[in-house]
Amino acid sequence: MNATAESVLKPTSATGSLWSWLVALPRDGSFRFSVKFGIAGILAVFATLFNKSHEPTWALFTVFVLMVAQYIGAVEEKSILRIVGTIIGGLVGYLLTAAFEQDPLIYLSLLGLFVASTNAMFGQARYPYAFLLCGMTAVVVCSNGMGDPGMSWEFMIWRIQEVCIGVLAVLLVQSLLWPRYAADEFLTGLRGAFLDLRDLFSTTRSGNSANGVAIEAHLSQLRQLLRFGGRESRYFRARIEAYVELLSVISRIHGAIRPLTGLGLKNSFYFENAGQQLAGVHEAIEAQLALLGAPKQDSSALRQGSLAINTAMEALKHAIIDLRRDPRSRDVELDDILGISLECLSLEEIHQELARGLDLLEGLPVKTKKRQALDLRGLVPGMPPAFWITNGIRSTISLIAAMVLMNWVQPPGGSMMVLCSWLFCFLLPISPEGRGDQRAWHVVVAAIPCILFLCLGLILASPLLSSYAVLNILIFTWMFVYGQVAYRTAGVSTVMNISMMGLVGAMSLNAQEPVSFQAIADVFFGISVGTVIAAVFQRTLWPLLPQREMRDRFQEMLRIQREALVSGTPSLEGVARLSQLPSEIKLRLANLVRPVYSEAEIQNLRNLLDHLDRFTANRIWESDPGEAKDGLALTKKIRELFAEVLEKISASFSTGRPCFVDAAPLRGAIVEFDAWLLDARLQMMSENADPSVTTNLIGRAARYQNAATNLMGAAEVAAQLDTALYSKDNAL
Repeated sequence: MNATAESVLKPTSATGSLWSWLVALPRDGSFRFSVKFGIAGILAVFATLFNKSHEPTWALFTVFVLMVAQYIGAVEEKSILRIVGTIIGGLVGYLLTAAFEQDPLIYLSLLGLFVASTNAMFGQARYPYAFLLCGMTAVVVCSNGMGDPGMSWEFMIWRIQEVCIGVLAVLLVQSLLWPRYAADEFLTGLRGAFLDLRDLFSTTRSGNSANGVAIEAHLSQLRQLLRFGGRESRYFRARIEAYVELLSVISRIHGAIRPLTGLGLKNSFYFENAGQQLAGVHEAIEAQLALLGAPKQDSSALRQGSLAINTAMEALKHAIIDLRRDPRSRDVELDDILGISLECLSLEEIHQELARGLDLLEGLPVKTKKRQALDLRGLVPGMPPAFWITNGIRSTISLIAAMVLMNWVQPPGGSMMVLCSWLFCFLLPISPEGRGDQRAWHVVVAAIPCILFLCLGLILASPLLSSYAVLNILIFTWMFVYGQVAYRTAGVSTVMNISMMGLVGAMSLNAQEPVSFQAIADVFFGISVGTVIAAVFQRTLWPLLPQREMRDRFQEMLRIQREALVSGTPSLEGVARLSQLPSEIKLRLANLVRPVYSEAEIQNLRNLLDHLDRFTANRIWESDPGEAKDGLALTKKIRELFAEVLEKISASFSTGRPCFVDAAPLRGAIVEFDAWLLDARLQMMSENADPSVTTNLIGRAARYQNAATNLMGAAEVAAQLDTALYSKDNAL
C-alpha cells in the first residue's frame, strides 16, 4: 500500500505547473518519508557525536532498520524488540568473550550455537526481530572485543546506548513529523478493498480476472496494518475482532466472484427469461460495493442498497420458478444448466457476505465480546521452518570463518568483515527480488567496484569530512535517496543492503577525528572480503535457488489442496497461503535462468500455476452438492480422485520423473456424476423444490465440473514438464 496510499504528484505542463508541483510536493508520501529518513539519520548521528560515543554507526544502522517500518505502531513494536534483543545479545556477547575468548574451540562453539539459534528463530512468527537483534549484537560485541576481551563490556554498553539513541531519534521524528497511523490507513484500505471487489465483479463476464491478485495483496497489507493499528489506539484495538471478520468477508466475496470469470449467459433460453433479473442483481451488488468503498459511508444508503439486492434476488428467484413451467427447460444442455446455477449460487453467496459485512460495520461502535483471559501459550515462540534452520547454520559458519580469518590474518576492517560476512549470508537470500543465492557472485562482482568507488570518493573528500555541514549533507542526501527506494519496496533489497552498509562504513570513519587512509582502506576491505566470504557459503551450503523455491511452493500448494480435500476444509493459514503462493511462484519464474529453462518450459509452468489456481477458486472442499446419499458418495469419490491426481503431480516434482496421470477414472466419475445430476434436477423440478435448493445443488456441482476440467488440464501440462530440472543447481 505504500506506493498507493498517497499519489505521487508530478508537473504536468511547462508553464505554471512547476510551481504548483513544488507547492504540492510536501503532500507527496514518498517525499515526506524520505525527508523524515534523512532528518532521523542526522539527528541520531548528531546525538551520538555530541555524546562522544564510540561508534555512531550503530545509531545510524538503527535508523535505517526502524524507519523502514513507516507506521507509528510498527515503529513502536520494532523499537521494543530491538532494545530487548540488543540488551540480551550484548550480555551474551560480553559473557562469552570475557570468559572463553582464550579457548577458541569453546568460544566459537558457544557463539556459533547461540547465533545459529537466534538466526533460525527469526523464521518463526513470535518476536522474530528480537531474535535477530540478539544474534547481531552478540556478533558485534564479540568481533569488537576479541582484541581486548576484558574490556568487551565497553562495547556492550556502547552498543546498547547507541541503539537506544537511534530508537529515540526515530520515535521522535516519526511521531512529530508527518506521522503515519496504520489505523487510519487500514480504514482507507478497507474501503479500497471493496472498490477492488466492485471492479473485479464488473469485469467477471468478460473473462478479466487480473485484479484478483491485487485484492489478495491488498488483504495481506491490511492484515499487517491491523496488527500495527492495534498498538496505536485503544479505540481501534477494541474493534479488531470486527475488522478481522470484515477482512474474512472480503476474502469470501472474492472467492465467490472468482468462479464467475468469463461465465456469462450462453443459452438464449436463459438470456430471454432470466437475463434481465441477473443483470439487476449484478447492478445492485456493484452499487452496494461502491457504497462500501465510498470515503463517507451513509448508513441509510447502505441499508437501501441491501434491500435493493434482496429485491433483485427475489425477482431472480421468481424468474427461475417461471422457467420451470416452460417445457423448453427440460431440453436445456447440462453445461448451460451448470452455468446459470453456478452464477446464481455465487450471487447468493456474495449477497450473504455483503449482509454480514453491513452488520459488522453498523455494530462497530460497540464491542460485544468480553475480554478473554490472556493465553500464555500464544506468547511462546514456535519452531522455525527447515529453511531457517539451515540458513542459520550456514550464516553462522560464514561468521565463524570470518572470525578465524580476522584472528589469524588480521586483515584491514576485520570487525566490518565479520559483520558483513554474517549479515549478507543471512539476509541477501531472502531479499524481495526472489533470486535467493543464485546471484551471490554477481553481488560480489557488482558490490566491490561500488565500494571501491565510494572509498575513492572518501579519500578525495576526506578533508571535507571534518566539516559537520558536509557530513550532514552527505547523510541527509544518502538517506533521502534510500527513503525514496524503501517507500516503494516491500522489504530490503540487495542493493538497499549494500547501500546501507556503504553509508554505515563511511560513517564509521567518525568525523570527530582526522580521517586516515587506513581507516578508508578498512571500510573497503571489510565490506569487500565480507561479501566474498558470504558468497562462498551461499553457493556451497544449501543454496537457495529460484527453481527449488518454485518447486517447493508448487508442492506446498498441492499439499494444502490435497489436505483440504481429505479433511473437508483448509486451515486459516492454508487459505492465506493459497492466496499468496501464486504471486510467490510467478516471482521465481521470472528469475529462472535462460536458456537452461526454455520459454516453452516456463510457459508450461505458468499454465500449470493457472490451472491449479483456478482449481483452488472452485472451493469444492467447503461443502457437498446436495444431501442425497448417492450424490454424496459420488462427490466423495471425485474428491478422492482429485487427491490422487494432486499427489501424482507433487510426486513428479519430488522424484524428477515425468507425471503420468490416467484421466479415465476421473472422467468416468464425472460422467456418472452428470447422469445423477440430471436425474436429481428433474426430480426436484417435479417436486417443485425451492429454487435456492436447486441452484445450490447444481451450482456446487458446477464447481466440481470446473475443478475437474482445471485439474485434468494441470495434469496434462505437468506431463510436459522436465521436473528433474527443479532440483539442480544449474548456474553459478
